[in-house]
Amino acid sequence: MSCCNPNYRKTVNDQEEKVNLKGNDTLPLFIKIIMIVISITAGLLTVILV
Repeated sequence: MSCCNPNYRKTVNDQEEKVNLKGNDTLPLFIKIIMIVISITAGLLTVILV
């Protein structure tokens, strides 16, 4: 579909609406926990070693 097609804007809006309905991508809980543990460990090591 070319940009000059009169239905182009409608098609783009429909596709954008479908993407927005899917919601935000979120990280699984276990990955968040692992990241927090790594951050805390790095902070503690920094404090201990300095």
